[in-house]
Amino acid sequence: MTQPPVQEDGADRGGNGGSVGKGWRTGFIVLAIVLGLAVVGAIVWGVIAATSSPAPTPTTSAPTPTASPTPTPTPTPTPTPTPPPVAAPACTADGLSVTLGEAQGAAGTTGQPLIFTNTGAETCTIQGFPQVAFVGDDNGTQLGAAAEPDGSTTVATLELAPGDSAQSMLLIATASNFPNCTVQPANGFRVFPPNDSGAVFVPTTAYQACSNTDVALLRVGAVGAPD
Repeated sequence: MTQPPVQEDGADRGGNGGSVGKGWRTGFIVLAIVLGLAVVGAIVWGVIAATSSPAPTPTTSAPTPTASPTPTPTPTPTPTPTPPPVAAPACTADGLSVTLGEAQGAAGTTGQPLIFTNTGAETCTIQGFPQVAFVGDDNGTQLGAAAEPDGSTTVATLELAPGDSAQSMLLIATASNFPNCTVQPANGFRVFPPNDSGAVFVPTTAYQACSNTDVALLRVGAVGAPD
């Protein structure tokens, strides 16, 4: 019986070894290609992702509301002060009548009220001491010294409406009681209302004066309310 030829082990291994080596090379090449494609794909994908990233959404901030202007406070008007009432003008001789009240006798002295009446159309004020002197010689000549103020009386301001009156007490010493008095009949009194330069003649023949001025027969009190 004829036997098949026996192949050498080395030749058989050699043939299989070449096939295996070729297979490894082919696989390595394929793997390298795949890896290369993967790398390229990754790069391309990164570029695409970078370029296709959505634009950042702009931040929108709410508009700051404009502050309303602060209203200017309206200043409180300063109240106009009420002016004090205007005082009535002083009574003057032009708007007064002067008459004699009822005389009051005392030892050596007579109290003669002088009555001042407002004859004008408006209220006036009267205050202080009138000036009084005897007059005679039938021509208004002053006789003797003028009356001295009586400091024992109170000075007050009186308002005289039209028709109202005030009075001042005139104290008259008896002329004959003074040895150095040159007695002379008087025709009356010249009376200046307080704080006025105008005079009123008040006629009376009830009294005697001293013609010399060194004898003081008259004293006059401040004007006050009538009795």
